[in-house]
Amino acid sequence: MASSSSWQPAQEGVQQVGQLLQEYIQPNANQQLMYQRLQECSKFPDFNSYLALILCKGDGTYGDDVRQTAGLLLKNNLKTTWQFSEEPHESFIRDALTGSMTHPSRIVRRVVGTSLAICVRQKGWQSAPQLWQLIAENLDASKDPNALDGALDALYKICEETNGYLESDVATANQVGLPECPASLVIPKTLQLFGHPDGKVRQSAIAILNMIAPSWPREKRDVLDDYLRGLFALAHDPDDVARKYVCQGLVQLLHIAPEKMTPNLREIITFMLERQTDPDPDVAVESCEFWAAFVEADLEPESVNILREFTPHLIPVLLTNMAYEEDDEEVLQAEEDELNADRPDRDQDIKPTFRAQKDKSFGEGGKDGDEEYDDDDDDDWGTWNLRKSSASGLDTLSLHFGDELLQIMLPVVEQRLADQNWRIRESAILALGAVAEGCTNGLAQYLPQLVGFLYPMLDDARPLVRSTTCWTLSRFSPWLCRSAMPADHPNAVPGTTAEASAAGLQQLQTVLMGILNKIVDKNKKVQAGACGALANSLQEGRELLAPWTEQIVQALSAALERYQRKNQRNLYDALQTMAEYIGPSISDPKYADQLLPRMLEKWKNAQEGDPETYHLLECITAVVAGTGSGCMKYAPDIFAAASQLCTTELQKKEAVRRNELPHDAHIHEHLLVGLDLLSGLAEGLGQQCEPLLMNSHTREILLATCADDTPSIRRSAFALLGDVSKACPQHVSPSLREFLDLAKQNLAPDMITAATVSCCNNACWAAGELAIRCEPSALQPHARAFAESLAGILEMRMVNRSLGENAAITLGRISMQCAEELASALQNIAPTWCVAMRRLRDGVEKEHAFKGLCELIKVNPNGGVNCLKEICEAIASWRQCRSQEVSSAMRDVLQGYKNHIGAEQWAQLERNHLEPAVAQKLKQTYGV
Repeated sequence: MASSSSWQPAQEGVQQVGQLLQEYIQPNANQQLMYQRLQECSKFPDFNSYLALILCKGDGTYGDDVRQTAGLLLKNNLKTTWQFSEEPHESFIRDALTGSMTHPSRIVRRVVGTSLAICVRQKGWQSAPQLWQLIAENLDASKDPNALDGALDALYKICEETNGYLESDVATANQVGLPECPASLVIPKTLQLFGHPDGKVRQSAIAILNMIAPSWPREKRDVLDDYLRGLFALAHDPDDVARKYVCQGLVQLLHIAPEKMTPNLREIITFMLERQTDPDPDVAVESCEFWAAFVEADLEPESVNILREFTPHLIPVLLTNMAYEEDDEEVLQAEEDELNADRPDRDQDIKPTFRAQKDKSFGEGGKDGDEEYDDDDDDDWGTWNLRKSSASGLDTLSLHFGDELLQIMLPVVEQRLADQNWRIRESAILALGAVAEGCTNGLAQYLPQLVGFLYPMLDDARPLVRSTTCWTLSRFSPWLCRSAMPADHPNAVPGTTAEASAAGLQQLQTVLMGILNKIVDKNKKVQAGACGALANSLQEGRELLAPWTEQIVQALSAALERYQRKNQRNLYDALQTMAEYIGPSISDPKYADQLLPRMLEKWKNAQEGDPETYHLLECITAVVAGTGSGCMKYAPDIFAAASQLCTTELQKKEAVRRNELPHDAHIHEHLLVGLDLLSGLAEGLGQQCEPLLMNSHTREILLATCADDTPSIRRSAFALLGDVSKACPQHVSPSLREFLDLAKQNLAPDMITAATVSCCNNACWAAGELAIRCEPSALQPHARAFAESLAGILEMRMVNRSLGENAAITLGRISMQCAEELASALQNIAPTWCVAMRRLRDGVEKEHAFKGLCELIKVNPNGGVNCLKEICEAIASWRQCRSQEVSSAMRDVLQGYKNHIGAEQWAQLERNHLEPAVAQKLKQTYGV
């Protein structure tokens, strides 16, 4: 294709860049120096054009190795520069790449395809209309094989980069000179390639349409039938990868067009069941994904019943596939560790992880996250495979079909549990854990027998049996904990007796002691599984496990001495979970004495820059916050070290800003862990941290970090600000105006993005803690602006749950202090505010929110008349308000409005706008 660009290369420039590339690829070249020279060249606006020229038009002058290097450099540069590219270079590069899709060299075609994909991702498909016409032409199977290969490669990579989204309305396509959107252009041509004799071509064609499928163009909806027929035709393709993609395609169709599957559902299920035993493991894994997709798809009950017919055949197949393979790397690793328990961990054994920062919220607010299925808590040990996919499928099926699966599954499990082959026994244990949630009621009656059977498996000779048993027992934690609760506990098993509760408590102790013994197992895989099981049990049991605090601390303390690098993270997670959930029992100073000296020693001896240190300091932060006054004797040293860490990093950051230090001299993670440690101390010690704060630079640190340009720093800074405000507000009050301004800035609409929402959440929480503790006169100048920002948050669609709850509470606290200033805004803020308050848990924070609302209504009752429905529904959301003051205020509000609008209109409100349960609740509780 002829270039329409006016850019003309200088021959000297071509020679210089070419020479540099040739030198760069020489085996004895100084790679670092050459790379620096290439980076310097990247600063010139025409450098990418020279790279494109050498890649695409260097025939006869440069070898494939030089051209490939030029292409790889171009690809990397385009990732950061293409969206800012300008003419004439944009046209030259785009035309050169587009015209080289058909290049005779496969190496060139591959690099060209990658570069084109980046261009499309950066500027959208509309930026290269001629590309789509050419791809559609070259998808003709009768064309030059090189052209077909180049078109498929480019299209595949573009779909990868854009998640297959190449769809738009026809008018948008016409604006850039295309008759229809790219997806509509390429779908028919790609479908024709399903019958191509070359397996590689079939693979690519199916994979491309699988990626396009989620955003399939409306005008090509009728072609979905051809897509399905094409997949059927390739169901028994001799090419393994093609069969894998067929399975993927059928799963995609379940999500996007389940109605297309219904007429042939039995045939599809039969095919997927057959593929479960496909000789190619990748095909088997892909077919296994079908079962979860099936039950989650929007299918009619009749279709679900068809799958139910197959469960007697399907469940045994899943159980069979859940056994470890003979040569499974996970097995080999675990068995090797069994023989070499003291072998030091290698660097490659340590998997990179990211720090997890905690959102602050009033009370126990927060959000739960969905977890990817795994059969243990140490997913360093292997990748997604047929075993895990089968267990996940069984889990999902049990959640849908429930206890009815047990009559199929239990006889098979019982038979497998008695097998001499440990792999088969282990798969049966895994299966019990997989259905623990879905088959809760049916398995509950067998709980004592299950525990009695599984408990000895904790001492099995095979490490993977021991680790999976830990995981399965932890999956029974909800039942174990509920059965141990006294009869008067709100979550106890209905109808439980004192004798049954005592037996349940003994059963819980048995399981817990078994897991604690495995914490110090010699095998690393078992250690990891036990730590995960303990963390799960602590999250479920919470203070119910307090009687065994000493045994838990002893086991974890022993693990601190024993564990090597890899499992330290699992140990820290268990320690953090214990500190957070087990309750006041952990505040006994003896537990801090058992844990903190060893942890502080690790910190002292840590190598600078070691990422493991961040995990250690997160753990120390949690233990300090959990043990509270119990860690008092360690607090001064921890506080001093954390303060010094923050101060040093702030000084380095300023020096970097002044170009006195290199950019990498400042490590913002150091500042984060320092702030989090200070926050943990303030949270744990409360008012007892007063001596630590008295002569410190904490306020100066907060002023600097709350204004930092990095969201994660501000997130931790506002968490610390809120904790200090709660513990010792006098230490932030001298800079109250500055802190309120900083919090307010972070609640502006343009500051609330996906990347900053947690920072905004903590700023909102800190503002609420400041508001409740400062003088009204200090808050009044800020009240109106805060109310506008908080109301804006409450009006957002799909607002983060924790941020929405914090906004509702903080608005209430500001209204308590500044009712006169905010009363005129009541009619604007009340509707969404009331909706948010309905979702709050009963407690002091909810009382503050409602007290603020009642104060505004007292000053401006007319402001609430138009949102009486929302006010009534919010007040009815209380289960029980323990504050007599707030309860009386809500009664006065309701009675006042009933008197204001009259009994007849009140009756109409109840009849036409309130749910019967809401009206009944208001009558019973407040007499209106």
